[in-house]
Amino acid sequence: MTDKEKEQKALEIYQQLINDLEDVSEKAEIINIVNTLIEENGLSPSGEPKAPLKTSRKKSESESVSMICPKCGSSHVGKNGSAYGKSRFRCKDCGAFFGTTSGKLTEGSSSSGEAWDAFVEGMLCDDSLPVLSEKCGISLSTAHSWRMKLFSQVANSVEGRILKGVIQEDEFYLPSSFKGNWKGAANLGIEKDYTDVVPDYRKYGFRDHPHERGSQDRRRGLSKDKVCIATAIDDERSVIGKPVGRGNVSSDGLVYAFTSRLDQQAILVTDKSKGGVKYAQSTGIAHFALDSKTESRKGQYNLQLVNSLHSIIAEISHSRACFATKNAELYITWEAWKLLNRTRSLAEKKDILKTLVVPGKRAATMKEIRSWELPEVLRSVSAN
Repeated sequence: MTDKEKEQKALEIYQQLINDLEDVSEKAEIINIVNTLIEENGLSPSGEPKAPLKTSRKKSESESVSMICPKCGSSHVGKNGSAYGKSRFRCKDCGAFFGTTSGKLTEGSSSSGEAWDAFVEGMLCDDSLPVLSEKCGISLSTAHSWRMKLFSQVANSVEGRILKGVIQEDEFYLPSSFKGNWKGAANLGIEKDYTDVVPDYRKYGFRDHPHERGSQDRRRGLSKDKVCIATAIDDERSVIGKPVGRGNVSSDGLVYAFTSRLDQQAILVTDKSKGGVKYAQSTGIAHFALDSKTESRKGQYNLQLVNSLHSIIAEISHSRACFATKNAELYITWEAWKLLNRTRSLAEKKDILKTLVVPGKRAATMKEIRSWELPEVLRSVSAN
């Protein structure tokens, strides 16, 4: 058989395969599995696997090099067979067994890679949940859970990061939000009996009535309905953003947010708030306290970066796309990650997120996401 005849025969086989899968919803996934089986084992007329092809060995070697152990972070891993058409690996340092998606964003998901591609791209383009749901062919509930799973993975990757150099620190205040807490499941199309449900705004002692989504707090000043978010950002655009309490900031709140997270050789820049001054004195970090709005915007030491991040968060929180207070830290971490990677292309950021593995950590599961509670530091003394 000539090369041309072989090519024609291959095209006929390929077309027959496509025709057979015409009415199958998981067409793309099945084709990927078939390709993997062919590359790893080859196919013979009797259906018995042949010896691995040379190209297959090369692929396995490159896979092994690029994989890292999700348990210990070692890159000293080797191929360990396959299951369901997907490669398996074993860490030569800790002995852990894992697959190609272990420790990654897509772990435990039965959805196709194309759906996750569309989702990650949509998140980077700030698509809303309804748009993400339509693009990826998933429900609103699943789209929300995927969003929180992505945020959790990013948060794990920056957990414990130390800020260095010149660090700008400032606080901002958000109205408490319990979006999606009461009858949230119904909004996402999930049937649930709400007869005995106590909304979190009552459960945690905030108020006895709901707020209209995206509306401003009616109380003037720094009431207990407002949540204090302590934020710090360094020259490299690494960020810490953490809810530290209700009402005005305190030095104890800053200790809660920044303990062991700021380099002792750093220079801390804050405004003249008593909490910031007291915190700097207690830690012994070099400190500049800016006295006015003019000082905060000019000179070598200013608060421009941190105030810009505050503007981004405030724009989201005061719109109908606002987020629940219990998820505030995750949203701030996500916006900070986008700021840190602002110079990368969309394709580069997608690749980072899809391949992100945090040794010893994993993204939150759907069950965990739906059981998250308000952080302890934000609950009132009288809350249960």
